[in-house]
Amino acid sequence: MGHRLHEHPLFTTQSILLSEDERIKLSYRRAMAIVRAWDLAIDDILHCTPKFWAFQQDPIHSLDGSLTNYLGCHVNLFLGTLSSHLRHRPYLRPLVERALKGEIFGNFLLSEVGHGLDILSMETEATKVQDGFILNTPHAKAAKIMPPTMPIPGLPKFAVVLSKLIVDGETRGMHPFLVNTSDEHGMCPGITSTRLPPRCGNSPMDFSITTFDHVRLPPESFLGVGFDKPKDDRALLHQYIWRIAIGTGILPLHVINSLGIVATIGADYSFRRHIQGKDSEGIPIISFRTQQLPVLRAVAVAHVFKAWRPEVLKVLMSQDGDFRVKHGMGVTLKATVARMTTIITREVGERLGAQGLFGHNYISELENDTRGMAIAEGDALVLCIRLFSELLLNRYALPRPAHNQTLLARHATGVFSNCTSLLNALPKSHRDPGFNSLVLPQSENAITSLGHALAYSAAVDAGVHQPLLDIFELMVVQMDEGWYIEHAGMTQAQRAQLEDRAILSALPRLRQYVDELDMRQYFSVPIRNDTTWDAFVRKLKPHRGPVAEAKQISVGLVASARL
Repeated sequence: MGHRLHEHPLFTTQSILLSEDERIKLSYRRAMAIVRAWDLAIDDILHCTPKFWAFQQDPIHSLDGSLTNYLGCHVNLFLGTLSSHLRHRPYLRPLVERALKGEIFGNFLLSEVGHGLDILSMETEATKVQDGFILNTPHAKAAKIMPPTMPIPGLPKFAVVLSKLIVDGETRGMHPFLVNTSDEHGMCPGITSTRLPPRCGNSPMDFSITTFDHVRLPPESFLGVGFDKPKDDRALLHQYIWRIAIGTGILPLHVINSLGIVATIGADYSFRRHIQGKDSEGIPIISFRTQQLPVLRAVAVAHVFKAWRPEVLKVLMSQDGDFRVKHGMGVTLKATVARMTTIITREVGERLGAQGLFGHNYISELENDTRGMAIAEGDALVLCIRLFSELLLNRYALPRPAHNQTLLARHATGVFSNCTSLLNALPKSHRDPGFNSLVLPQSENAITSLGHALAYSAAVDAGVHQPLLDIFELMVVQMDEGWYIEHAGMTQAQRAQLEDRAILSALPRLRQYVDELDMRQYFSVPIRNDTTWDAFVRKLKPHRGPVAEAKQISVGLVASARL
């Protein structure tokens, strides 16, 4: 995409200096600007075309965790859901066209306060009446939770709301309804949006609790297949929420770009920051292994995941593939990227010292946003439990690493084989209590072990530099060190020696590896250099005491030691 949005004032504004409400409004404006710049067609969204996936990989998403969430709601969930209804409901087209132009914002309301992931138990009711429907929240636990429904001046909001359908006093399954939740001026009649307090350390969003008080809906609001009682409530509901499975694979794509930013910030800071040595010259902190290791791990993981991404997209974009396999690959990508990113951001953030704790330097905020990503559109652990169970029961299979004899591939095979043996030994198979206590706790480790092996294999084929491959591999080994000691004969001392060789091999080319990530144009943080730091400090509010009568003595710091 040839846009230069990252140079636009919307994106160069230092949002950290704004109030929470101002930051939220800015993120909406950014999100709608991206929608207009990409100019997606509804068929791009419906069929998940290459342009749709290119849109999802745009590094511009990495600049603001809030806009990433807004775009996920608006493009994938809202427009993605409506896209499948246009053929039989042409009256939706004007609304869809407005959404494609960023003139309105779309939400997707599913989870409820009292039920969370247990969506079959949701209690929001849409009662069929002569002239349409009455949408109602029967009690507080049935309120919809999380989607950002707070009214935004000048940006009307609509939502696909999942609700029980009541016909003649009988529940007729769960169905989607199209609801206008707010207009340019405020909430629509009967609808209440109660904004939740901000999440700790995250990009601010207007996450809300949304309730409906006997809201009248026209007949056209019903997006379901019919009014008859469904034969299978679960199957029908999952048919309606099919875009969530696609969203599972979308969210980690943004995080992969963000990893490149983390690696770049960590490396650049470590080269620039000096401490005073015994002689007059300062020593860059990248000289110390305690700094080299987290920085090079970040660089290695960023390169490996960047190489893995197109291989995952081949599966997700396949027109004739099993949808369960596509979703399974999305789950594998999400769990693997989320867990490794939280490790990387914490390690690199700590090596920035006190500066790493501040949101204006990006890394700590990304760590918390990634934790949110692990839960959004399907909790990573819950998804891994279901996926792992289905794989063990041979209901379908995921692609295996092309390089199936690597250390990481052997690890993945070993974890799966061990759990298969445990399952086969249980008297009642997956219905045995032992399945819950012995097998399910290994679900996430098993799925991420497959992700590590697939990522490493893709990186080998993509020509990722060998020192980076080695650093990635040895980081993964450390995550389950007991298995490698027991099954691969690699002791802790051996792993440390191999890692030392890999670090020494990578260090001379570290700047090159960072340059190849090509992320500097997309971000600016105060600790980037002395100029950006000085500009940032000038924007802060000072509190000055009276000037002392004695002559002031300026104690200077060398530029490289100020931050």
